[in-house]
This record gives sequence, structure tokens and C-alpha cells, in this order.
Amino acid sequence: MGENAAGEATTPFDGLLLDVDDTLVDTRAAMVAAGTAAVAALWPDVAPEVHRAAGTHFHQDPGGYFTKFTTGEMAFAEMRAARVAEMVRAHGLTEVADVATRFEEAYRPAFRDSVRLFEDVEDLLEQATAAGIRVGALTNSDERATAHKLELSGLSQAFVTVMTTDTLGFGKPDPRVFAHACELLGVAPERTLCVGDHVEVDALAATRAGLHGVWLRRPGPGSPRREELAADDEALARAHGIPVVSSLAEVGPILTGGHASRPERPRGPAGLGPGGASGPDLGGGRAGR
Repeated sequence: MGENAAGEATTPFDGLLLDVDDTLVDTRAAMVAAGTAAVAALWPDVAPEVHRAAGTHFHQDPGGYFTKFTTGEMAFAEMRAARVAEMVRAHGLTEVADVATRFEEAYRPAFRDSVRLFEDVEDLLEQATAAGIRVGALTNSDERATAHKLELSGLSQAFVTVMTTDTLGFGKPDPRVFAHACELLGVAPERTLCVGDHVEVDALAATRAGLHGVWLRRPGPGSPRREELAADDEALARAHGIPVVSSLAEVGPILTGGHASRPERPRGPAGLGPGGASGPDLGGGRAGR
């Protein structure tokens, strides 16, 4: 934390929690590419457009199996196998023996080759480090998959702590997840900025847990739900005083108290969330990991 000669804080935050998938790492693009490659490997005789459609289906997870993983209802491997099975049914693919295992074997190298870090990540991490701000990662994926992604993207040593769904057995938006992440980070919630690409699961849930949430709405294609509800998500963020940014470059000034002001959360009546609204029933879902 930056201090002046009187020992007073010169930055509005002591901690920064960052979501991983589609916030730091372009997981959506990597998953679609890897899913497409795996489908092509297992079903080479179907048309290329089917390969792409099925790979996209696997990423989008319309059955909501990733949400069941984040709430502790399914193990990670079970969740992945269920998504493969649903993809096979949805696209009329022929039955393949031991399909989940064979899909993952084809998927892994393609995912490894497709993972990339967003260009705005390193500058934000450098700004936070220079300001003495402790940085952690908070993701709904599992520990092994997260460690692999961070290693591939060069971030394996970038964080004070990395918290996954495995840590407590459930994930965001449960407020206990944010409280525990702050404990691991060693920073009070009210002095912690939390940034993620899902307005409800990341930004709003963090805000309700006493942190300061920021919604990262990157430009480009998203899941059908995100595109369809983009206006609603924007309104939800504004109603709760949550800053909306399109790049992590816009987070730096918020974090260090530069050109953008510290986020303010409207205060609501007792028993209600910020802004006086009980808000939607938050699931842990997004297009899955």
C-alpha cells in the first residue's frame, strides 16, 4: 500500500482479486479451438462446420454442468464428461467407446496450443506491484486446470494466492468465497477491488460480499446469453454502482486512485443488497471451463 510521510494511505485499495477465465486468459477462444479439434479427431468424417458447432457447444455448456461443479454438485471430471455426452447427443454424433477420455486426450494439446494472455494483463499487474497492492486470482475452475492455464500464460508466479472452486468445495457467487479469498490475500474486503467478466458471478457478488466489484466487459463474441442480455447486464451493473470497463487498462486508474474515482456502492435498506434490491438468484455459471 502506498503511504505519504504521515503514514496515510495514498492508494484507495490494498488488494486486487482477478478472475482468470476470459479476464486474464482468453479461455473462450482456447476452449472453442480445442473442442473443435477434439471433435475433428474423434469424428473426422463429419463436416467441418459440425466440428466447429460441436466444439462451441462444449464450451457454451447449455446444460449448466459447470454451474453444478461450482456449487459442489459435480466433480470436475464428472462435469466435463457430462458436457461431452450432451454435445454428442445434441449434434447427433455416433457413439464412441470411452468418449470422454478420448475427447480429453485430443482436447488437451489443442487447448495448450491455443491459450493466450490478453494484452492488457501484464501492465495492470505491473501497476499493482509498483503501488504495493497485493494481487490474487479467484476462479471458479479447478486447481489443476487453473495451474495449467497460469503456467501456459506465464502467470504461475504472479499472485500472492490463487483460489479455485477446490479451495472450499464451491465457488462464486457464494459470499464465503470472497471473504476467504480476502483472508488468503491478507487484505480487508472493503480495501479490495475485484474484477471479472461476469457481472453477476464476479462483480455483483463481490460487491455484495463487501468488496468493490468491477465488471470487465471485453468486446467481441460471447455466449448467447451474454449477447442477449447485454443491456440487462449493463443496467444491473449501473443500478449497483459497479464500474463497467472494456479493458484492464481502465482498471489501473481505479485501483491506484488516478484519473478514475473509487467505485461507490449505493446503500440500500437493511436486508437488501446494495442499491436496495435483493437482485437475481445468482448461479455460478458462465460458459464453462
